[in-house]
Amino acid sequence: MTLKYILSLVAMSVCLLSSAQTEQWYNPELAGFPVVQGQAFQGEEREGFYHRFPVRARENVRKAVWNLSKNTAGESICFSTDSKNIKVRYRVLRRKAMNHMPATGVSGVDLYTYDKDGKEIWLAPKYAFKDTVTYTYSRIEPLNVPDGFKKYTLFLPLYNEVDWLEIGVDDGSKFRFEPLPSEKPVVAYGTSICQGACASRPAMAWTNILQRRLGRTVVNLGFSGNCMHEREVVDLVADVDAAVYILDGMPNLYRLPAPELQDTIVKAVRQLRDRRQDTPVILVDHSGYPNAVVNMKSRDDQERSLKCMEAAYKQLVKEGVKELYRLRYEEIGMKGEMFVEGIHMSDYGMTTYADAYESLLRQILKIRRRRN
Repeated sequence: MTLKYILSLVAMSVCLLSSAQTEQWYNPELAGFPVVQGQAFQGEEREGFYHRFPVRARENVRKAVWNLSKNTAGESICFSTDSKNIKVRYRVLRRKAMNHMPATGVSGVDLYTYDKDGKEIWLAPKYAFKDTVTYTYSRIEPLNVPDGFKKYTLFLPLYNEVDWLEIGVDDGSKFRFEPLPSEKPVVAYGTSICQGACASRPAMAWTNILQRRLGRTVVNLGFSGNCMHEREVVDLVADVDAAVYILDGMPNLYRLPAPELQDTIVKAVRQLRDRRQDTPVILVDHSGYPNAVVNMKSRDDQERSLKCMEAAYKQLVKEGVKELYRLRYEEIGMKGEMFVEGIHMSDYGMTTYADAYESLLRQILKIRRRRN
């Protein structure tokens, strides 16, 4: 038996094995009920299935905000399956990476599951960023879950628009999409940092970290460079019946002159209060610049924004606004090594930011810390 003949038999066996391992594909758009977690405005018409804003917002908000609302930041899909292999394939419509943020964060997905005790487990993928992006998760062990039927959460890209997406499992495996939770979400309105810059993968954006830790949906209404608290957008934020509203716009708002900056914050809170009288509101300080010690402009911008927030907060308290909270600069506690380029956060920074939020949100929502 020649070596050439042996190699041909091996190749044929591999081909037969590959053809036998077929997948069954499932499209969230065909689930028959809402399955995109973290997506507000359920039941309203959308231009794209995964868009964050409904069609009615298009004529009311600035073009930049509308375009950013097409990004899938903060959105995720929950499903259950007993398949030992999972594949995700999808198409995105914009650039796949940025100079300061990798393709895995801008355009990638992120998959988590849980063991029998509810402990979160991240699954490491193999991925390919081509015309159709593919993520492959292979040889998934049972994890002591009865009959291997496990629940998964798939986090969607932070800075890209998803055109279509399918989830593939082993042919013959059980599969189902999970319905959305019934609890009111936390709604975060903010800047590029809120949207997710510069997490290395979607689940490491601070809103997604909080969703995983708290077990509570967090709606991400972060708009990179465009969180200016204009009335039209705040109206849309107030349309969402939330458990808590977060206003985290200072890294964009600081550009306003001091009197206008203070007035903008006050008006946004009043606007929310006109619509949602009892819902807690968190005002968030500017997270700061790591180079403020050695850069006069950064130091001045940081100090001015903090003074304006302090003045706005005191004014609102004096006006009798209830259920108003503040996440302070000192509590956020950012350091230089937590940033990518002095403005946006690494995974370390995102985790630190989430730490500061978690303590306050647990207090407001009365969610106890889980014992390990």
